This record gives sequence, C-alpha cells and structure tokens, in this order.
Amino acid sequence: MEWRHMEGAFPQWSGDVIIFYAFQDEEAPLSGFARWMPSQAPWLQDGPVLKDFRAKKAELHLVYAPADAAVSRLLLVGLGKRKDWSLENFRHATAMAVRRCRDLALERALLPTAAMEGLPEREETLVREALTAAALGLYRYDALKTRDVETSDCPKELTVCSEGPLPYWPRITDEVKAVCEGIVLARDLATAPANVLTPSFMAQTAAGVASRHGMRFDVLDLDRAKELGMGGFVAVAQGSQEPARFIIMEHCPEGLKDQAPFVLVGKGITFDTGGISIKPAAKMEEMKHDMAGAATVLGTMEAIGRLSVPRRVIALMPCTENMPDGRAYKPGDVVKTHSGLTVEVISTDAEGRMILCDALSYAMQFQPAAMVDLATLTGACVIALGDRVAGLLGNHEDLMQVMQKIGAPLGELFWPLPLYDFYFEDLKSDVADFKNVGDRKAGTIIGAMFLKQFVPDTVPWAHVDIAGTVWADKDLGWIPKGATGFGVRTLVSLVQSWNVTKGA
Repeated sequence: MEWRHMEGAFPQWSGDVIIFYAFQDEEAPLSGFARWMPSQAPWLQDGPVLKDFRAKKAELHLVYAPADAAVSRLLLVGLGKRKDWSLENFRHATAMAVRRCRDLALERALLPTAAMEGLPEREETLVREALTAAALGLYRYDALKTRDVETSDCPKELTVCSEGPLPYWPRITDEVKAVCEGIVLARDLATAPANVLTPSFMAQTAAGVASRHGMRFDVLDLDRAKELGMGGFVAVAQGSQEPARFIIMEHCPEGLKDQAPFVLVGKGITFDTGGISIKPAAKMEEMKHDMAGAATVLGTMEAIGRLSVPRRVIALMPCTENMPDGRAYKPGDVVKTHSGLTVEVISTDAEGRMILCDALSYAMQFQPAAMVDLATLTGACVIALGDRVAGLLGNHEDLMQVMQKIGAPLGELFWPLPLYDFYFEDLKSDVADFKNVGDRKAGTIIGAMFLKQFVPDTVPWAHVDIAGTVWADKDLGWIPKGATGFGVRTLVSLVQSWNVTKGA
C-alpha cells in the first residue's frame, strides 16, 4: 500500500472512500466532520444515516454518496466512548476500517487530518499511529499457500488529506515504513514452520539484512562455539541434526566505532521439543515460534538499518533446535558456560536460558552501554500476565521505566517483576554453581534470576519475557491473529533515545 499526502480544500479531495471517526453516543460529530459535511455531503444531515450509527468501538458504517460526488463512499469508524479513549482503540478502529476497504476492493482510501480534530492526542501522533495500524492491520502470511490465497492488494493507496502543509510528513512516513518492515519481518519469521525456519535460514536472513544496510555480520557454527567455551549453547544444540548458528550483527555508523554499543540479545530456538524433558504433544506445533526473541531482534535491526539510526547497536541471536537425540544433553548433566560458571541441568526444557547465558556473557567483550534480551522464556509469564503484557525484569530501574514509558503509547505493554536476591535460593545446586531451574514457584522470576548471574551489575540490563505477547490467539485489529512482532517498536525507539553515556 502506497501512502500519499494531498494538500488542498475539501472540494479538491477525490477517492473511492473517505474515513471519518466518531465517539459513541455523542450527539454532535467531531469538529472536522462537522466542517466537511455541509459542503461535501449535505444530504447526510437530513437523513437517518448518522442516527443509525452508534460509533461503538471499531463499529463501521459505510454510506454511499450520490453519483456526482467527488468521493463515492463515506466510512464512519467508531472509537467507543470518549472516556475510554486510547491510542490502542484508535489503532484497532483504523485497522478495521482499512480492512473494510480491502474487503470492498476499494483502491484509493482518503484519511483526512480533519477526521482527527477533537481527538485527545496530537495530530502528528494520530497520523503516525493511523499509518502504522493501516500497514500492520493488513498483514497476512500466505507464503506457503497454494490455493484459497487472498490476492487483493487493496487499498493500493492511502491518502492523508489536509487543508494545509504537514511539515512532519516525510519524517514520520520514513519512520513508520522502516518500523513496519521490521515488524513484518519479525512476524514472518515467527510464523514460518520449523522445517523452513531453521538456524541456517535465520542466519541467511540476517546476512541479507546486514548486507542491505552495511552492517558487520558474523556467524559462529558449533565448532567455533565450542572453541569459545559456549557450553550452554553447545549443550542444547548437540541433540539436533540441524546445524546451530550463533548470529552476530553490528550496526556502526561512521565515526562511532568507539561508542559503547546498545546490545540486543534474542532467543532463537527454532523448534523446542523440550529435549529429553520432552513436552506434551498437545500444541507442540506452537513451539515453532520459540525463536521469536531472535525474530524481534532481527526485525529491530532491519528497522534500525532503514532509519540509519546514529547509534552503535550489536545484535546477538543464538539459534538452534532443542531435540531429544541420543547426543542430547540430559537432566543431571553439569555444563560449563562461556562465563566459566557451571550449571546443573535439571530440565532440558529450560533450554532458552542455557543459550542466552552464553550470549549475555559473550556480549561483555563489547562493553555495552546497555543490554536488553528478549525470549519466549517461561509459560509462567503467560499465567501471570496473560498474552497482552510482557514480563520485564532487570538490574536497572531507569532502563525498565523508560521501556514501559516508551512502549505503552506504541501498543507494547511491559510489567515489572522483582529480582530480589533471595530468589537465588531456589537455584542453589549441590554439584555446580547453580541449577537451571527451581521448583514451580515464581518461574518467570527464577528464569530471569538465572540470567542475572551472567550480567555484571555495572551494565544496565533488562530481560523481556515475551512468551505471551509473541502470538495473538485472536484478531486484535492492527495485530491480526498470529505472530505479533511485539517489541520491535519499543526497541527501535529505545535505541534511538537511550543516552549511551548517561543512560535514560
């Protein structure tokens, strides 16, 4: 879908459909619609059309104009009650409106800035969120279908109409396009089946991103990982026939090679059987997206590259399967990690932390200004927070608060959980430095406490458990059912805004 800006008076606007918003049960329409209607659609004022429209959240009301009208259809979009206003409701409503245009095969949709008059947010923010919702709400993954494929690419054009100039237009369209491309990449990767999305495929995709944007790229195979002492990563990978890949990318604009980098780490388990501690068969197919942390990090790097962000950023993505082969690591094994610390394996289904601990330790050679890791780490996080909020833990309150502040208006919610020292008691081992799991208590916290052992307190670090947020079981408008790409928007904004010398 192409985005255009049209500047001019109301009579100059023409298209297949024009979109206006409304609040529920308000007698007077929003001011922009009230200005447009008398001159462009006076026939609306005297009929029952508007009275039939309640404007409930995401309610759509299509009205056909007379044959001589410049715009042949009006699409009214409900935002619900004014007291319940949120940008999330606005994104949802906009996505549903654009999808209705697709269903009707309407090629040119108009979205006037006048439609946003009277909404409780700045116009620039509303235009940005409308474009984001329109692009991402139309997302579909049809790459592997051979029949019943939806081929409509409507609307071909979304035109933002204004009566005056929009000085912010070039900037926000570049930003939104870049971030949406990153989210689409993350969604595609998390949706692809494990027989397609192998560690090697992830590495090839990452190499393509690096090549497009002039990033440094390296990949460690299992032999190199062994040489580096990555015992956790090697232990998980050794049970699979698919070659493991530890992906390293660096975005370093000219003149910044000495800048302390922001490091992003993503869990890349391309399929998780649980290993010897094998999972139940029910819903095991969903374990294809146990690599969503790595997908999010790679999507973020795609966006950062497109935006030429003036910040040094390093991405680490340990990618492997977790399989129950005869060579697989076993409960009771003791593994020496890259850091030199030893871990007693209690469950081979706690493999994510085993590969992440080596990545976090490996990252220390870059002397990070800050570090964030993302992982579908624990089912306990889904029980605690559901599927719309990610767990957030770490050693740096400012970093976590900034992530919450950035993420909320972008539709990405994070909730902090504690990392008190006493939680480590559940990880104590009789034969190693510590175990890889505790008992059933505080599973998400214990997982993060394990990772904390590999990060010095001097490095600001946040761990994001996206086990719930990575996948939507129902349609959420701008987030269709399936892979969400959760985290890309927040990470891009975080990297752009984080002061590498002073922090937040």
